[in-house]
Amino acid sequence: MGALALAVLLAAGPPAPRTPAGLETRLAPAPVDLYTILWHHLFEGPADPLAGEPIEPGGASVDPASGLVVVGTRDGWLHAIGPDGRVAWELRAEGGFSAPPAIDGDAVYAGSSDGSLYAVELKTGKVRWRYQAKEELGTRPAVAGGTVFVASLADTLYAVDARTGAWKWHHRREPRGGFTIRGAAWPQAGDGTVYAGYSDGFVAALDPDTGQVRWERQVAPPGDHLDVDALVLDGTRLYAAAFSGAVLALEASTGETVWQFKAPGACRLAVGRGLVVAVTPNGVYGLAAGGGQAAWSAPLGGAPGGNPVMAGKWVLVPAIEGGLRFIEAASGRTLRVLDPGTGVTATPGVGGGRVYVISNGGDLFALELS
Repeated sequence: MGALALAVLLAAGPPAPRTPAGLETRLAPAPVDLYTILWHHLFEGPADPLAGEPIEPGGASVDPASGLVVVGTRDGWLHAIGPDGRVAWELRAEGGFSAPPAIDGDAVYAGSSDGSLYAVELKTGKVRWRYQAKEELGTRPAVAGGTVFVASLADTLYAVDARTGAWKWHHRREPRGGFTIRGAAWPQAGDGTVYAGYSDGFVAALDPDTGQVRWERQVAPPGDHLDVDALVLDGTRLYAAAFSGAVLALEASTGETVWQFKAPGACRLAVGRGLVVAVTPNGVYGLAAGGGQAAWSAPLGGAPGGNPVMAGKWVLVPAIEGGLRFIEAASGRTLRVLDPGTGVTATPGVGGGRVYVISNGGDLFALELS
């Protein structure tokens, strides 16, 4: 049995022990059956001997119409895999991918560490255009009103025409001096506004056509690292995570604070089922979306990876060396962990009753939820 097959078998857990009638057992019960592994595909990539243990930070996105899953890997490849696990197409970029791509209609948009935003045909993988921002792009793009929005790791938000790849405008805040947390909040777009978070602790709301600032607010409490590392727009609320110690709910139209929850190291967010799920280096918190009260907390079991994702009644939380955690949204209980032996950093993709997750070893798993 190969190392990968053995690791997956161990992650799935042993079969339930059989206890003869009249006897008791002190063995732990079998893990809850939450998913079935339908297939996995290994992406071969060159290892960097100086990089230590590799991580795959990119993540997957799923096309709801075709079931095609698209994932970018650290070695600079963009892969499209059909729902049957077969490769549809592959595209080589000049830099790696550290966030999932965005799928909008018949196009895939992906930002790379080579400083380029790529627009690719979903069916064929043919490049439609390439916009060269000349700054490392590290977020999932947002697409709205014919414009693609993507943020760089140098605190610049770019707006690019979705059809032609022409620059429309950019908004920049000067990066804060000294050490910042690597990464950037994914831009959010909706209801005629685009939102961005910055390493100096500010959140900005901008006109999507012109880039004109509608409001700016410093949301981060005082501290050494003010980075706003996560934003989620949900209706009229904008939720933000500031590494210096807060999760906040803001009025999307004005930027006024609705509530604030103290959470040192807050860096990842998901919203759904009436919850705001916040990830910190010390744990995962389920907060009431309306008022910010803590409903539950759970150990992370690793270090923060990509963004958590809501999948039905589960919260899926990447924990790097701690694997992908399946946390029950209602209770905060961690009921399963998928760890194929190398850990999970990437944001999982969800669609069609499936979860797609890539391991740090380069294996893309297709999980069917029970």
